[in-house]
Amino acid sequence: MGFETFIASRYLRSPRKDRSISVITKISIIGVAIGVMALIVALSVMNGFENDLKSALQKVNGDLTIYSLSPDGIKWDADKALATRISETIDIKAYAPFTQNQAFIIGKHKPMITLVKGIDINLESGVTPINFFIRTQSFESKRDNSLIDNESKPEIKEILEKLKPHSEPIIDQNSPVSKKKTTGIIIGSQLAKELSVDIGDWITIMSLEARITPMGDMPRAKRFRIVGFFESGLPTADEFFSIMDIEVAQKVFKSEGRISGLTLSVENRNLADEYKETLQDEIGFPYIINTWIDQNRNLFAMFELEKFGLAVILTLIILIAAFNIISSLIMLVIEKNKDIAILKAMGAKDRSIRKIFMIQGIVIGLAGTIIGEILGLTICWILANFDIIDIPPGVYVGNRISVHVEIWQISLIALISFLICFLVTIAPSRKASKLDPVQGLRNE
Repeated sequence: MGFETFIASRYLRSPRKDRSISVITKISIIGVAIGVMALIVALSVMNGFENDLKSALQKVNGDLTIYSLSPDGIKWDADKALATRISETIDIKAYAPFTQNQAFIIGKHKPMITLVKGIDINLESGVTPINFFIRTQSFESKRDNSLIDNESKPEIKEILEKLKPHSEPIIDQNSPVSKKKTTGIIIGSQLAKELSVDIGDWITIMSLEARITPMGDMPRAKRFRIVGFFESGLPTADEFFSIMDIEVAQKVFKSEGRISGLTLSVENRNLADEYKETLQDEIGFPYIINTWIDQNRNLFAMFELEKFGLAVILTLIILIAAFNIISSLIMLVIEKNKDIAILKAMGAKDRSIRKIFMIQGIVIGLAGTIIGEILGLTICWILANFDIIDIPPGVYVGNRISVHVEIWQISLIALISFLICFLVTIAPSRKASKLDPVQGLRNE
């Protein structure tokens, strides 16, 4: 600010009624601060939810999944050399075969459709945190999500063992204790709610493929005892998944010796796309490789679109506050009509008058932006460290709202807010600089 501008600004501030910030100016600062705060909190919460969802999807699906385009799937007994070829091509930590079939599941009430996944209980924990996703008690209780990478509890191993056919004692008051052969199954927690079943109840799995009997075509069905719940926090999994032992699944769905695919865990998950291309070139047809990102690409695109739309909507709050800045400056120009005319009559240049009003508008925008950034980051810290909002168990991938603050987003929000506040000062400042001193002093 030049000397001339400084003297002019001191003169414009001299009246007693202008020593305090006007009400409209305060409203402008508050409006900008609220807009910046809302934008920071909303985007940070969306970032946290997206990160949690990506982490959960990666853990449920594995890093890489190999399928076969053959209608008979992969003949695992004959193609076990496939795992050797894969390990020689890329750096993998573990692999696990699986089967995947659609079926009816019948509980106490209505039947529902389920996606039955057959797993190798000895290998699955190497590619997905299956031990963490299994619930050992009612799905109405919370659990500590920080234990996701820890060793599984002994009861989880017992549950996985119960997926194989085994004998369980039957206690009857009128007869000695006997044993009955049972086979366990793990079903999604939300699916269990729909079926009104709990751990220890019986359900029936009915294959969609029929078998020929003397009485005609009949679907294959088998009873299972629920030994645990699968809960990942993902509706797509918890509402449809059922898990059984891979050998049992092969028998139920008549696919002995065949699997639907292989799940791979790689050393560097960030290189999953590169591993996919390398592996596809090596093993070729009829195998097809998908990363966990490929399987959920539409979902991630939806998140990006939602974040963009949310940012646009909340930016309108800053625009509304910016119009308050225009109102404040225009009212100041009208109020200072006489003082501006005197200054211009004394030789003040248009540039000096324009700078005064632009600086005042910039100060308002800068103050609102800084206050909004501080409030936004404070609220994000509170949400990240305290259970402000109670999340029901099983409806989210975490136990509390996750917040992830991106520095580049915070910087961009501050820049956009400041830029908007700067642009809206141009019109009022030009109006003040173009004031005719003769018109301003005519009535004095």
